Amino acid sequence: MLLSIIIPTLNEEKYLGNLLQFLRKQTDPLNTEIIVIDGGSSDHTVQIAHKYEVIILNTPVSCRAVQMNIGVKNAKGKILYFVHADVLPPERFSQDIINAFAAGKKIGMYRQKFDGGPIMLKINSYFTRFNWLWCRGGDQTLFVCKKLFDSLKGFDESFVIMEEYDFIRRAIKKEKLHIFDKYTTVSTRKYNTNSYLKVLLANRKAFSLYLSGSDPKVIKKTYLSMLNPY
Repeated sequence: MLLSIIIPTLNEEKYLGNLLQFLRKQTDPLNTEIIVIDGGSSDHTVQIAHKYEVIILNTPVSCRAVQMNIGVKNAKGKILYFVHADVLPPERFSQDIINAFAAGKKIGMYRQKFDGGPIMLKINSYFTRFNWLWCRGGDQTLFVCKKLFDSLKGFDESFVIMEEYDFIRRAIKKEKLHIFDKYTTVSTRKYNTNSYLKVLLANRKAFSLYLSGSDPKVIKKTYLSMLNPY
């Protein structure tokens, strides 16, 4: 197996079917496996996953870092690709990743754009082309070779939020982060119940707390307190 696509889920019935359908159209089952790790959904997420040719794992812990580590433990691929349920990678993403891996790239992400929302989101999208930590995020998806992932001991499970930032921060001490010049397409669900400014301030606050070394539980509590449910 060459590529393992790992998707952590929790109540993602609205988005998961569309993602899995897209992934199956874009990949070859002979060299690509798709692993869904559900964190205890109370909706039809797991039932939807069963409609597709995927591996389904369940855990009572709804923490993406924990879920993704479980996915890796069950993965057979030399390359790991982490995708959020409400994100669509670009077409031919698997070939992008395989080509990058063959060229010696050990870790990489895409730029991102949104599927609508405020015009100001175009500014967010523009900055994702730069290789700066504050421009990164899980919605850009993440590929990493299994050997590098193992050498870093995976995601730090104490990070109940911003787990990708922590992982990338550690990884780039060993390898340069490759940024593809294509875009993932991200749901604007967060902006459907919150203003652009409110989300911007919450993101900046969370990132500031992260850089200051705050407890991830405090970061998550603060972040969620600044936003309406989404």
